[in-house]
Amino acid sequence: MKKLFSQFLFGSQTGNNKTINLAYLFFRAHLGLSIAIHAGYPKMKDILAPGWFSEQVASLGFTFPSPQFWAMAASWGEFVGGLMLAVGLLTRIASIQLAFQFLIISFVWYNEPEFLTGMYFQQLYFWCFVLCSAAGGGRFSLDSLIARKKFSLAINPVIKPALTIFLILFFTFHSNAQQPAIQQEDIKKLEGNWKGVLMYKDYTSGKEVLIPCNMEVKLKDDGKQIQMAYNYPEERSHNNKDQVRITSDGTRINGEKLSHRSVDTNGNVKLIIETRGEDGSKPAIIKQIIEISDSSFIMTKVVQYMTTGETVQRNQYRWKK
Repeated sequence: MKKLFSQFLFGSQTGNNKTINLAYLFFRAHLGLSIAIHAGYPKMKDILAPGWFSEQVASLGFTFPSPQFWAMAASWGEFVGGLMLAVGLLTRIASIQLAFQFLIISFVWYNEPEFLTGMYFQQLYFWCFVLCSAAGGGRFSLDSLIARKKFSLAINPVIKPALTIFLILFFTFHSNAQQPAIQQEDIKKLEGNWKGVLMYKDYTSGKEVLIPCNMEVKLKDDGKQIQMAYNYPEERSHNNKDQVRITSDGTRINGEKLSHRSVDTNGNVKLIIETRGEDGSKPAIIKQIIEISDSSFIMTKVVQYMTTGETVQRNQYRWKK
Protein backbone atom coordinates (compact mmCIF):
# COMPACT_ATOMS: atom_id res chain seq x y z
CA MET A 1 0.00 0.00 0.00
CA LYS A 2 2.84 2.37 0.94
CA LYS A 3 4.54 1.60 -2.37
CA LEU A 4 1.34 2.35 -4.33
CA PHE A 5 0.88 5.63 -2.49
CA SER A 6 4.49 6.61 -3.17
CA GLN A 7 4.06 5.68 -6.84
CA PHE A 8 0.95 7.85 -7.04
CA LEU A 9 2.72 10.83 -5.45
CA PHE A 10 6.08 10.62 -7.20
CA GLY A 11 5.76 8.06 -9.98
CA SER A 12 5.65 8.71 -13.71
CA GLN A 13 4.20 7.05 -16.80
CA THR A 14 6.33 8.79 -19.43
CA GLY A 15 8.90 6.01 -19.79
CA ASN A 16 12.64 6.51 -20.26
CA ASN A 17 12.75 8.01 -23.75
CA LYS A 18 14.82 11.20 -23.40
CA THR A 19 13.19 13.02 -26.30
CA ILE A 20 9.66 12.41 -25.01
CA ASN A 21 10.60 13.36 -21.47
CA LEU A 22 12.40 16.52 -22.59
CA ALA A 23 9.36 17.58 -24.62
CA TYR A 24 7.13 16.75 -21.65
CA LEU A 25 9.38 18.87 -19.39
CA PHE A 26 8.83 21.97 -21.56
CA PHE A 27 5.12 21.20 -21.89
CA ARG A 28 4.72 20.85 -18.12
CA ALA A 29 6.82 23.95 -17.41
CA HIS A 30 4.84 26.09 -19.84
CA LEU A 31 1.52 24.82 -18.54
CA GLY A 32 2.43 25.37 -14.90
CA LEU A 33 4.10 28.76 -15.29
CA SER A 34 1.36 30.16 -17.54
CA ILE A 35 -1.39 29.28 -15.05
CA ALA A 36 0.66 30.47 -12.06
CA ILE A 37 1.75 33.79 -13.56
CA HIS A 38 -1.31 34.78 -15.60
CA ALA A 39 -4.17 33.29 -13.54
CA GLY A 40 -2.89 32.76 -10.00
CA TYR A 41 -0.43 35.60 -9.42
CA PRO A 42 -2.85 38.49 -10.26
CA LYS A 43 -5.15 37.21 -7.51
CA MET A 44 -2.32 37.27 -4.97
CA LYS A 45 -2.78 41.03 -4.55
CA ASP A 46 -5.58 40.02 -2.16
CA ILE A 47 -4.25 37.20 0.00
CA LEU A 48 -7.78 35.91 0.60
CA ALA A 49 -8.72 36.21 -3.12
CA PRO A 50 -10.36 39.26 -4.78
CA GLY A 51 -13.99 40.08 -4.04
CA TRP A 52 -15.00 39.62 -7.68
CA PHE A 53 -13.59 36.10 -7.64
CA SER A 54 -15.44 35.22 -4.42
CA GLU A 55 -18.67 36.42 -6.05
CA GLN A 56 -17.99 34.29 -9.11
CA VAL A 57 -17.36 31.24 -6.95
CA ALA A 58 -20.58 31.90 -5.01
CA SER A 59 -22.57 32.14 -8.25
CA LEU A 60 -21.39 28.62 -9.12
CA GLY A 61 -22.80 27.25 -5.86
CA PHE A 62 -19.61 26.96 -3.80
CA THR A 63 -21.01 28.59 -0.66
CA PHE A 64 -20.10 26.13 2.13
CA PRO A 65 -18.23 26.86 4.30
CA SER A 66 -18.02 30.18 2.41
CA PRO A 67 -17.33 31.51 -1.09
CA GLN A 68 -14.24 33.27 0.29
CA PHE A 69 -12.78 29.94 1.40
CA TRP A 70 -13.20 28.31 -2.02
CA ALA A 71 -12.00 31.43 -3.86
CA MET A 72 -8.89 31.51 -1.70
CA ALA A 73 -8.28 27.79 -2.25
CA ALA A 74 -8.72 28.18 -6.03
CA SER A 75 -6.44 31.24 -6.21
CA TRP A 76 -3.64 29.60 -4.26
CA GLY A 77 -4.28 26.37 -6.16
CA GLU A 78 -3.60 28.19 -9.42
CA PHE A 79 -0.50 29.99 -8.16
CA VAL A 80 1.17 27.37 -5.95
CA GLY A 81 -0.22 24.43 -7.94
CA GLY A 82 1.07 25.97 -11.17
CA LEU A 83 4.57 26.40 -9.73
CA MET A 84 4.54 22.83 -8.39
CA LEU A 85 3.50 21.56 -11.80
CA ALA A 86 6.26 23.56 -13.49
CA VAL A 87 9.02 22.05 -11.34
CA GLY A 88 7.35 18.63 -11.18
CA LEU A 89 6.78 18.44 -7.42
CA LEU A 90 3.74 16.39 -6.35
CA THR A 91 2.72 16.74 -9.98
CA ARG A 92 -0.39 14.56 -9.77
CA ILE A 93 -1.77 16.39 -6.72
CA ALA A 94 -1.19 19.78 -8.37
CA SER A 95 -2.66 18.60 -11.69
CA ILE A 96 -5.76 16.96 -10.21
CA GLN A 97 -6.84 20.07 -8.30
CA LEU A 98 -6.21 22.25 -11.38
CA ALA A 99 -8.11 19.77 -13.57
CA PHE A 100 -11.06 20.02 -11.17
CA GLN A 101 -10.98 23.82 -11.32
CA PHE A 102 -10.97 23.83 -15.11
CA LEU A 103 -13.64 21.13 -15.24
CA ILE A 104 -15.94 23.59 -13.47
CA ILE A 105 -14.81 26.48 -15.67
CA SER A 106 -15.12 24.50 -18.94
CA PHE A 107 -18.43 22.75 -18.41
CA VAL A 108 -20.31 24.71 -15.72
CA TRP A 109 -19.13 28.32 -15.93
CA TYR A 110 -18.74 28.50 -19.72
CA ASN A 111 -21.91 29.73 -21.43
CA GLU A 112 -22.10 27.10 -24.19
CA PRO A 113 -19.86 24.16 -23.26
CA GLU A 114 -18.99 21.60 -25.94
CA PHE A 115 -17.48 18.36 -24.71
CA LEU A 116 -14.32 17.42 -26.67
CA THR A 117 -15.16 19.60 -29.70
CA GLY A 118 -15.26 22.97 -27.93
CA MET A 119 -12.58 25.34 -29.26
CA TYR A 120 -12.02 27.44 -26.15
CA PHE A 121 -8.84 27.55 -24.11
CA GLN A 122 -10.45 26.62 -20.78
CA GLN A 123 -11.30 23.14 -22.05
CA LEU A 124 -7.83 22.79 -23.61
CA TYR A 125 -6.29 23.56 -20.22
CA PHE A 126 -8.60 21.01 -18.60
CA TRP A 127 -7.39 18.19 -20.85
CA CYS A 128 -3.76 19.27 -20.37
CA PHE A 129 -4.20 18.94 -16.61
CA VAL A 130 -5.88 15.55 -17.10
CA LEU A 131 -2.83 14.45 -19.11
CA CYS A 132 -0.43 15.58 -16.36
CA SER A 133 -2.58 13.87 -13.73
CA ALA A 134 -2.17 10.60 -15.60
CA ALA A 135 1.47 11.00 -16.65
CA GLY A 136 2.94 12.34 -13.40
CA GLY A 137 6.09 14.44 -13.28
CA GLY A 138 8.15 12.69 -15.94
CA ARG A 139 11.81 11.80 -15.88
CA PHE A 140 13.03 15.40 -15.54
CA SER A 141 11.17 16.44 -12.42
CA LEU A 142 11.60 16.72 -8.66
CA ASP A 143 9.16 13.83 -8.31
CA SER A 144 11.56 11.65 -10.27
CA LEU A 145 14.47 12.64 -8.04
CA ILE A 146 12.43 11.85 -4.94
CA ALA A 147 11.30 8.51 -6.36
CA ARG A 148 14.93 7.61 -7.08
CA LYS A 149 15.85 8.72 -3.54
CA LYS A 150 18.32 11.35 -4.72
CA PHE A 151 17.13 13.40 -1.77
CA SER A 152 14.43 12.99 0.86
CA LEU A 153 11.49 15.13 1.87
CA ALA A 154 11.06 15.99 5.51
CA ILE A 155 7.30 15.64 5.39
CA ASN A 156 6.39 14.88 9.01
CA PRO A 157 7.76 18.12 10.57
CA VAL A 158 5.48 20.25 8.37
CA ILE A 159 2.26 18.25 8.64
CA LYS A 160 1.13 19.59 12.01
CA PRO A 161 1.83 23.30 11.36
CA ALA A 162 0.33 23.05 7.85
CA LEU A 163 -2.82 21.43 9.24
CA THR A 164 -3.00 24.08 11.97
CA ILE A 165 -2.74 26.91 9.43
CA PHE A 166 -5.36 25.25 7.23
CA LEU A 167 -7.84 24.96 10.14
CA ILE A 168 -7.23 28.55 11.20
CA LEU A 169 -7.91 29.78 7.67
CA PHE A 170 -10.93 27.49 7.37
CA PHE A 171 -12.69 28.84 10.44
CA THR A 172 -11.44 32.42 10.15
CA PHE A 173 -12.82 32.92 6.65
CA HIS A 174 -16.07 31.10 7.14
CA SER A 175 -18.41 33.95 6.36
CA ASN A 176 -22.13 34.29 6.78
CA ALA A 177 -22.37 37.88 5.63
CA GLN A 178 -25.85 39.17 4.92
CA GLN A 179 -26.74 39.68 1.27
CA PRO A 180 -26.50 43.44 0.49
CA ALA A 181 -29.82 45.07 -0.39
CA ILE A 182 -30.85 48.42 -1.90
CA GLN A 183 -32.73 50.65 0.51
CA GLN A 184 -35.64 52.88 -0.47
CA GLU A 185 -33.74 56.02 0.54
CA ASP A 186 -31.00 55.07 -1.97
CA ILE A 187 -33.43 55.27 -4.85
CA LYS A 188 -35.30 58.41 -3.82
CA LYS A 189 -32.23 60.49 -4.60
CA LEU A 190 -32.42 59.48 -8.27
CA GLU A 191 -35.75 61.04 -9.18
CA GLY A 192 -35.52 64.16 -11.31
CA ASN A 193 -33.58 65.61 -14.24
CA TRP A 194 -29.84 65.15 -14.66
CA LYS A 195 -27.28 66.71 -17.02
CA GLY A 196 -23.90 65.23 -17.85
CA VAL A 197 -21.75 63.23 -20.25
CA LEU A 198 -21.10 59.69 -21.41
CA MET A 199 -17.46 58.67 -21.61
CA TYR A 200 -16.63 55.40 -23.37
CA LYS A 201 -13.56 53.67 -24.74
CA ASP A 202 -13.69 52.84 -28.44
CA TYR A 203 -13.00 49.11 -28.93
CA THR A 204 -11.15 49.70 -32.22
CA SER A 205 -8.95 52.71 -31.49
CA GLY A 206 -8.81 52.41 -27.70
CA LYS A 207 -9.43 56.18 -27.43
CA GLU A 208 -11.83 57.78 -24.96
CA VAL A 209 -14.90 59.50 -26.42
CA LEU A 210 -17.07 62.08 -24.62
CA ILE A 211 -20.72 62.66 -25.57
CA PRO A 212 -23.15 65.05 -23.81
CA CYS A 213 -25.99 63.08 -22.22
CA ASN A 214 -28.98 64.14 -20.13
CA MET A 215 -31.38 61.89 -18.28
CA GLU A 216 -34.80 62.01 -16.65
CA VAL A 217 -35.58 59.54 -13.86
CA LYS A 218 -39.08 58.63 -12.68
CA LEU A 219 -39.87 56.26 -9.82
CA LYS A 220 -42.85 53.92 -9.63
CA ASP A 221 -44.09 51.27 -7.22
CA ASP A 222 -42.29 52.83 -4.22
CA GLY A 223 -39.00 52.85 -6.11
CA LYS A 224 -39.13 49.22 -7.22
CA GLN A 225 -39.42 50.41 -10.83
CA ILE A 226 -37.11 53.07 -12.22
CA GLN A 227 -37.84 54.64 -15.60
CA MET A 228 -34.79 56.24 -17.21
CA ALA A 229 -34.99 58.40 -20.35
CA TYR A 230 -31.60 59.05 -21.99
CA ASN A 231 -31.24 62.17 -24.15
CA TYR A 232 -28.17 62.79 -26.32
CA PRO A 233 -28.39 66.45 -27.58
CA GLU A 234 -25.75 65.93 -30.28
CA GLU A 235 -26.86 62.43 -31.35
CA ARG A 236 -30.62 62.36 -30.98
CA SER A 237 -30.91 59.11 -32.94
CA HIS A 238 -29.42 57.39 -29.89
CA ASN A 239 -32.08 58.68 -27.47
CA ASN A 240 -33.64 55.77 -25.62
CA LYS A 241 -35.59 54.69 -22.56
CA ASP A 242 -34.78 52.00 -20.05
CA GLN A 243 -36.71 50.44 -17.19
CA VAL A 244 -35.00 49.01 -14.13
CA ARG A 245 -36.78 46.60 -11.79
CA ILE A 246 -35.69 45.99 -8.22
CA THR A 247 -36.90 42.93 -6.30
CA SER A 248 -39.05 43.48 -3.22
CA ASP A 249 -36.16 42.51 -0.91
CA GLY A 250 -33.77 44.85 -2.76
CA THR A 251 -31.16 42.17 -3.48
CA ARG A 252 -31.52 42.05 -7.29
CA ILE A 253 -31.58 44.64 -10.06
CA ASN A 254 -33.10 43.41 -13.34
CA GLY A 255 -32.57 39.88 -12.10
CA GLU A 256 -28.87 40.37 -11.30
CA LYS A 257 -27.69 39.96 -7.71
CA LEU A 258 -26.37 43.01 -5.91
CA SER A 259 -22.84 42.17 -4.73
CA HIS A 260 -22.03 45.33 -2.77
CA ARG A 261 -23.73 48.24 -1.02
CA SER A 262 -22.00 50.86 1.09
CA VAL A 263 -22.77 54.33 2.42
CA ASP A 264 -20.02 56.80 3.29
CA THR A 265 -20.05 59.40 6.07
CA ASN A 266 -21.69 61.96 3.73
CA GLY A 267 -24.57 59.63 2.92
CA ASN A 268 -23.32 58.86 -0.60
CA VAL A 269 -24.38 55.39 -1.77
CA LYS A 270 -22.28 52.93 -3.77
CA LEU A 271 -23.84 49.85 -5.39
CA ILE A 272 -22.06 47.15 -7.41
CA ILE A 273 -23.56 44.46 -9.63
CA GLU A 274 -21.24 41.74 -10.97
CA THR A 275 -22.09 39.36 -13.81
CA ARG A 276 -20.18 36.79 -15.84
CA GLY A 277 -19.78 37.30 -19.56
CA GLU A 278 -17.30 38.06 -22.32
CA ASP A 279 -15.55 41.22 -23.41
CA GLY A 280 -13.74 41.13 -26.73
CA SER A 281 -14.32 37.33 -26.83
CA LYS A 282 -12.48 36.97 -23.50
CA PRO A 283 -14.19 35.58 -20.39
CA ALA A 284 -14.67 38.37 -17.90
CA ILE A 285 -16.43 39.65 -14.81
CA ILE A 286 -18.51 42.68 -15.79
CA LYS A 287 -19.14 45.19 -13.00
CA GLN A 288 -21.80 47.90 -13.00
CA ILE A 289 -20.81 50.45 -10.35
CA ILE A 290 -23.52 52.94 -9.33
CA GLU A 291 -22.69 55.95 -7.17
CA ILE A 292 -25.54 58.15 -5.90
CA SER A 293 -25.48 61.40 -3.93
CA ASP A 294 -27.92 64.30 -3.56
CA SER A 295 -26.31 66.19 -6.46
CA SER A 296 -24.46 63.58 -8.55
CA PHE A 297 -25.20 60.24 -10.20
CA ILE A 298 -22.43 58.09 -11.73
CA MET A 299 -22.76 54.75 -13.55
CA THR A 300 -19.54 52.98 -14.52
CA LYS A 301 -19.03 49.76 -16.48
CA VAL A 302 -15.80 47.97 -15.54
CA VAL A 303 -14.50 44.76 -17.11
CA GLN A 304 -12.12 42.42 -15.29
CA TYR A 305 -10.60 39.65 -17.40
CA MET A 306 -10.70 36.21 -15.82
CA THR A 307 -7.39 34.96 -17.17
CA THR A 308 -5.18 37.95 -16.28
CA GLY A 309 -7.07 39.94 -13.66
CA GLU A 310 -6.60 43.06 -15.83
CA THR A 311 -9.29 45.70 -15.24
CA VAL A 312 -10.59 48.03 -17.96
CA GLN A 313 -13.19 50.80 -17.64
CA ARG A 314 -15.46 50.53 -20.67
CA ASN A 315 -17.81 53.47 -20.13
CA GLN A 316 -19.02 55.92 -17.53
CA TYR A 317 -22.07 58.18 -17.25
CA ARG A 318 -21.57 61.24 -15.05
CA TRP A 319 -24.57 63.39 -14.23
CA LYS A 320 -25.30 66.35 -11.95
CA LYS A 321 -28.57 68.02 -10.97
